Amino acid sequence: MRWRKNQRPEAHHSTFRNIHGPPQVVTNIPAQNAEETMRNLLFGATALAPVLAVPAAAQANEPSPCPDPPPPVVLPDNEPSQESDRISVSMGASVVTEYISRGVMFAKEVSLQPSVTVSLDLVDDNGGLVTDASVFAGSWTSIKLGSVPPGPAGSLNRFFETDLYAGAAVQLADRWNISATYYRYESLSDSFEGYNDLELIVGYDDSGAWDSLPLDNFRLSPSLRLVQEAGRPGRKDALYIEPSLTPSFDAEIAGVPLNVAIPLMIGLSDEYYDGIDGGKETFGFFRTGLLLSGQPAPESLPGLTISAGADLWVPNSAVASGIDRYDLVGRMGINWGF
Repeated sequence: MRWRKNQRPEAHHSTFRNIHGPPQVVTNIPAQNAEETMRNLLFGATALAPVLAVPAAAQANEPSPCPDPPPPVVLPDNEPSQESDRISVSMGASVVTEYISRGVMFAKEVSLQPSVTVSLDLVDDNGGLVTDASVFAGSWTSIKLGSVPPGPAGSLNRFFETDLYAGAAVQLADRWNISATYYRYESLSDSFEGYNDLELIVGYDDSGAWDSLPLDNFRLSPSLRLVQEAGRPGRKDALYIEPSLTPSFDAEIAGVPLNVAIPLMIGLSDEYYDGIDGGKETFGFFRTGLLLSGQPAPESLPGLTISAGADLWVPNSAVASGIDRYDLVGRMGINWGF
């Protein structure tokens, strides 16, 4: 998928993934390389963004949505010389100090979360309403790196979650990014029973609207993420709603060009959040944080992006989330797109 100028890639699974991916907040890289992305930071912020052995106080069997929501799309073109440009691959991996998704603790162990997404560009921008369009498929995994007690899965006991996903994305008028994704969640360690999610993300690219501010390439990147569970074992399928803003801008720190992003999001649901005293809670969490991302070798390796940051999770105290008053999660990631 070829990103338009000033377009912010959205993503799987990760949103940080939020990724559950991921994630999910996705950020912009420096303006001169705005077409290079980092997905897996999906499910986004628009991130629309956009969660291993669950502590006793946490909700049971809660796998996550894909790290970062995938890219947008456009109409076919029959020029053979452009065929190779239509297929793109994004490979990445993040290390997180804890695995939290949608405001629920899934692992206190450090976890490795690799991902890969393959996209097929469908349309070229001919100046119409549809300015980009693509289809995509990929996988995201969460692997425990810390001490793991022995279990029935043997050597696979560290593989808490493996997600497969496929979907389509469209960009309208160079501003509106809409993606629809199917996720299948499985656990090689038998930590939970598999089930499905259907995700819709709508994001708006507000780049250029804040040029009067003394911040380079500043944007808010508003998005709305809707996730409908399908076939969830043990309870009613839940509808999850995640509105978000991701203020971001480009800066130079110690002479290095970086993108700075501050995700702001809340999690809402009808059936997802179990109350400590029984019943269900509508409000699940507030999340913010800081993410720095940049390209270490923009000339020789233009598709390589490195990121580091932290997520601050503030849960609803009435929800059985496995989190106390708040939780700070560190993360580092690398992504290569080609």
